[in-house]
Amino acid sequence: MRKIVANSEKILDKIIYFQQIIANVFLLLIMTIITFDVLGRNLFNQPLKGTYEMTELGTALIVFFALAMTHRKGDHITIDFLVDRFSEKGKRALNVLVEIVIAIVLLFMARQMFGNGIRMMERNSTTTDLALPVHPFLFIIAFTLVVFMLTAILKAITYFRLAVDKE
Repeated sequence: MRKIVANSEKILDKIIYFQQIIANVFLLLIMTIITFDVLGRNLFNQPLKGTYEMTELGTALIVFFALAMTHRKGDHITIDFLVDRFSEKGKRALNVLVEIVIAIVLLFMARQMFGNGIRMMERNSTTTDLALPVHPFLFIIAFTLVVFMLTAILKAITYFRLAVDKE
């Protein structure tokens, strides 16, 4: 079982790392688009068409691509003044519970996002200025939520293993 979990973590780490690279690329793209929009607007009186849409979609993708990495590294903001009073096994047991709740919520979110993507695809919904189809973005977000969910499940397994160790 430990080998399966370790191999799963390695694969998931590669996916998360790739997602982080994509998030960084989108950040650079947004910075470039905004720079050219401001330059075009102020120097040539010609703003870049669709800047708002590209910034909006790019920002959403950055957030969702970075969620799994943030969770994997434990970089969320935490307030743990009450949890600090628990024993180590108590903390680990609570972490298992929290990770399971996170995974369940993410499963529902991913299903909802995927369903929204299907509906947008059936309706041929597009963005206003650039007429970009919306559904691919929703499918990508659903995928990133599944990766985040798998991250939470693997962390729950790790915390569970630590909580039941005989130390």
